[in-house]
Amino acid sequence: MATNREQIIAEVMRWIVQSGFQFESVLDSKYDFVLTFRETENLPQLQVIHQSTDTAFLLIVGLVNIPEVDREKLKSVLNQRFDELVWDIKLNLLKSGVDFTVLGSEKDPNAWEVQTRLFINDANTASFHDACSRVKRALISVIWSYKRALGSIL
Repeated sequence: MATNREQIIAEVMRWIVQSGFQFESVLDSKYDFVLTFRETENLPQLQVIHQSTDTAFLLIVGLVNIPEVDREKLKSVLNQRFDELVWDIKLNLLKSGVDFTVLGSEKDPNAWEVQTRLFINDANTASFHDACSRVKRALISVIWSYKRALGSIL
């Protein structure tokens, strides 16, 4: 595997293309580098983050924002069951083997960030695609959990 920043970026960009994803941009950030991409326009954007030159892994990260109007609708109708919805999502994410962060309130998340680590020295196109697929499935699980809950109250 590549060892310097430019080589790592080139390798990751190759994996993005070989995996059938659409490369979007290289972002300026506080990290060594951040690359954004997505599979299709209908799926959430993903990022590859290399936190620092000393970091031995890449983070594959995705984010789902939950519209406030949907959260308010669910809280007003579901009451206590809204807490159960949030807990069910947390437990499902734990079972899926990804790391996640609840953004906003733990009891009323306004977004969910999902991530997994890909160690650079062991990485290849297949392991990259697998890591992206795990994050994507976890994000879709969050989206569908909210959609199912919204569908049950309409």
